[in-house]
Amino acid sequence: MKPFLQIILIALTFVSFESRAQITITLEDLPTIGTQIIEAVDNTTQVDPGNPGLNQAWDFTNLIPATYDTTLYLPTQGLHNNQAYPDANAAISHRNGNLMPYYDYEYIQYGDDGIRFVGDEDMLTIFGAYTIAIHINCNPYPVSLPLPFYYGKSLNQTSNYTWYMATRNAGVLLDSIMQISHLSVSLLGDAAGIMSTPYSTFPVLRVREDIVSVDSVYNWENGWVFDRTETNTYSTYRWYTNDFYLVGELRIEDGKANGISFFKSETIVGNSGIAMKEALSVYPNPASDLLNIQTKNNFSTCKIMSLDGRVINEVPFSTVISTGFLAPGVYILRLESEKEFVSARFIKY
Repeated sequence: MKPFLQIILIALTFVSFESRAQITITLEDLPTIGTQIIEAVDNTTQVDPGNPGLNQAWDFTNLIPATYDTTLYLPTQGLHNNQAYPDANAAISHRNGNLMPYYDYEYIQYGDDGIRFVGDEDMLTIFGAYTIAIHINCNPYPVSLPLPFYYGKSLNQTSNYTWYMATRNAGVLLDSIMQISHLSVSLLGDAAGIMSTPYSTFPVLRVREDIVSVDSVYNWENGWVFDRTETNTYSTYRWYTNDFYLVGELRIEDGKANGISFFKSETIVGNSGIAMKEALSVYPNPASDLLNIQTKNNFSTCKIMSLDGRVINEVPFSTVISTGFLAPGVYILRLESEKEFVSARFIKY
């Protein structure tokens, strides 16, 4: 019996390891309005993206953070030129320590299949009083990662990006360029396993993105005048995990790595309190008619919110709340008091 039992134990261990090596990224993992993410950037260490396949191990603990980027998920109200993107229901603000004046907003659309890119508004200061303003429209809106996504899943999509770029010196227009980019994008969940960084270790799904961009460039000379056509190719490896979504990104150009960014921390802003996932438990999840709440803290208000931050229902705090009126989908439960708040995602079926 001993050899037989050993075989069974080895098989069970292997199955357990295989199950841990594969994860599925779902709507529940998306960052929500108010999420602030800090990423470290290493532009000097040579990084090998590793091999495709299951049960991979990415040891990035030797990375050296040189700079930090802050990403904040926001409502679109009041943001620069937000009226140009009526289909966007959220925006991503990138704050990278650039010279002022500066802004960088990606206008996005939360949907049932993930986050779609709608457009972009940028203001970059090159040096002194030289600035570049960038305006981008997309058609159709490409999805950044179609959800749910898992190892072996793939997606091919096309989109047209129209770029307008204006260069100014002390407010005086120097040059205008329009670029129409025809993008062919392929996504593949090509690997899964464990990724370690100087800050943490995550079970991850790696997604490889390959882009072929055929770019037509126009200059302004009392009207748009065609200049040239270029073809560019890009490859990007991204590592995703449950709860925190994107935790690593490595871009490859001309066969060489162009720096890697990796997750450092996540907080919820817009309130004096701090969101603590471990301070809140909800069940059953998925829920049908009722959602039970377990927390040791004292809260006064329960809010049910959509992924884009809209308050759908607000009631006094209770350990049981009704969810029967909700349409099927992913929602956020947010508990608030005068001093703090906590939040958790749940699924209504």
